[in-house]
Amino acid sequence: MHRNTIAKRLAGAAAATGLVAASLACGTAEAGAADADPTLVATEQGRLQGTTGDGVRSWLGVPYAAPPVGELRWASPEPAEPWDGVRDADKFAPACAQGESAMGMPSVPSEAEDCLYLNVYAPETADDELPVMVWFHGGGNAYGAAEQYDPSRLVADGEVVVVTVNYRQGLFGTMAHPALDGEDGEILSGDYGLQDQQAALEWVRANATAFGGDDGNVTLFGESGGGYDVCAHLASAGSAGLFDKAIVQSAMCATDWATSREAGQALGVGIAEDLGCDENTVDVAACLRELGTAELIAAGSELFETQPVVGGPVMPVPTGEAIASGEFNRVPVLHGVNSDEMQGIPAGAGVVDEESYLAALTTMFGDDAAAIAEEYPLDDFEVPAKAVGAVVTDADWALGMERTREALGDQVPAFTYEISVTDAPYFTHVPRPGYSLDAFHMVDCAFLFDTTFFEPMKESHEPLAELMIASWSEFARSGDPDGEGPWEPYASDADVRELSPDGARNIDFADEHHLDFWRSLNA
Repeated sequence: MHRNTIAKRLAGAAAATGLVAASLACGTAEAGAADADPTLVATEQGRLQGTTGDGVRSWLGVPYAAPPVGELRWASPEPAEPWDGVRDADKFAPACAQGESAMGMPSVPSEAEDCLYLNVYAPETADDELPVMVWFHGGGNAYGAAEQYDPSRLVADGEVVVVTVNYRQGLFGTMAHPALDGEDGEILSGDYGLQDQQAALEWVRANATAFGGDDGNVTLFGESGGGYDVCAHLASAGSAGLFDKAIVQSAMCATDWATSREAGQALGVGIAEDLGCDENTVDVAACLRELGTAELIAAGSELFETQPVVGGPVMPVPTGEAIASGEFNRVPVLHGVNSDEMQGIPAGAGVVDEESYLAALTTMFGDDAAAIAEEYPLDDFEVPAKAVGAVVTDADWALGMERTREALGDQVPAFTYEISVTDAPYFTHVPRPGYSLDAFHMVDCAFLFDTTFFEPMKESHEPLAELMIASWSEFARSGDPDGEGPWEPYASDADVRELSPDGARNIDFADEHHLDFWRSLNA
């Protein structure tokens, strides 16, 4: 982060603090109204008027950083400007710029670059010092928005404060290019979305008490791309001291998931050249900042994911390397996967018999295909597509989670889980596959949130939602998810905790997911 950015942030916070103090110091009628109205709160930037309903207070569209437009496109986030009077916080801010997502995953198409806003939800009763949970949504750091996730059930039933965050995505959040780096060889480009998240966490530390939250008890949680971002914050020195616990859903911190600096800059330079900003341009950075938002969205439309870039002050080394070396932010971690992460992936769509099954496995695993087909015979599955999903789930997600819990568990309290469910809710915007669905990728979100893109839960799923809300909120409160029975942190012989509509139980995760087999292939 630039020194001048830090200075401006501190100056802005000081100025805003003075503004708020002045507005509240004289015992005015407005101050009395704030005392009487639990939806009128004072933040460091100014006062906010929220709303209340169904047992939850909410403040929507709250700025946590300056709009990253003009010269601030592809720059570290600057402090949000303070305001006079009372700002209405009753509607969502625009989603960060993004197009239609690949593979039918839920996106919120938008051309808004002025999008660094967050939403705060708190129980209707104005209790103080509640645990604070900060949500980073999924979407491969390329799509999605905070508005898609309503945490009201988690807030009311778990008695926590939840903050959902918009952050720069796609090329706007991950563009790496030498022309965008800092002076004197300082590497900054490629991690703007992560820097946005750090700015949001600074805002939460500074303002949580205004909403009844405990600013000394902040838990990060995120799923898929957001889960990987939580991994990055575990590894980032710039995130040290900004959170106290972490929940990682469907992401494996010990794997190489982020983009290398070499690959990220090669991609960025290639995109810049395609858009006319090449070595023949006098000022490449200025050329890039003058491009239209729609042009940049289109340029990144073929990229299903746009992950942050390793190298530089935000994420100096891969998260797996940071954890293995012990150079990471040591906080309690709750992490896990869904039992059938890759059920329904496109790779399985054309698999109808032994021949096409072996062909698909050969494409993905080369010479190991025959051994894998023997380990996962088609007769064991309802349809061939489910066999492909099980193979990829175990090879990538289950093995990655096992490696992550082994790496974390020797150094911090690390609780591991697996979500298991049948007849699961499905996306509302794409056709259902022609077979029953189990705990596929992202479905865990349907039990923590009321989303804009999942079918409603069935009554039979409600016990799982209650169990997850109780476990997540208890972990945020105490650092121990508790659950229904003994849930122990990682040890070399520890089982994984399965969470399902039938309750919580310990399972032999390695046996369920054929991990000895996969280790033998990788030996």
